[in-house]
Amino acid sequence: MRALLEQVTVLIGIACRGRPVAGVIHQPYYKDTGRTIYAIKGCGVHGIIPAPAQPKRVVVTTRSHLSQSVVDALDALKEKGLVDSVEKFGGAGYKVLKVLEGSAAYVFASQGCKKWDTCAVEAVLTAAGGQLTDISGRALCYDPSVQRNNTGGVLASAPWVLHKDFVSAIPQSLKDQLPEIAAKS
Repeated sequence: MRALLEQVTVLIGIACRGRPVAGVIHQPYYKDTGRTIYAIKGCGVHGIIPAPAQPKRVVVTTRSHLSQSVVDALDALKEKGLVDSVEKFGGAGYKVLKVLEGSAAYVFASQGCKKWDTCAVEAVLTAAGGQLTDISGRALCYDPSVQRNNTGGVLASAPWVLHKDFVSAIPQSLKDQLPEIAAKS
């Protein structure tokens, strides 16, 4: 039970002109005291020291929204030697914390992930030098008028890996299965 509680995060993201400019990830059940990690564009990350490059490339993905397209994408990445192992967790905030701690190289989320799941984590991750896009490498938009679901999927990467390698390794046929990407193809 404690392991699942540690995956709980409270996320607060602030976007301006459709892009995240600040984010807070609060992890209330971290150890005995909880912790808060935050970032403001141009001011760095606070509350955590991002880990240096790691020898293993671990992908963290959804525990509760695993679909066949996610499994197929992960299999394709393994075939190309971009993934050493896959771990499943709940919560977008927790998955990105795993990247910042050096426990993972990538986050691969399902299309069930919402904008309120990604705005704060994108602000924090990019302030640390990482990257977060849809699975085609396009920036997510946080304007009030956009759809709330991230229907193009979500791919987040640690600062020490090449995001574009991961994006290009996902087969176009899998990308085309996602509504947002299919509509723009």
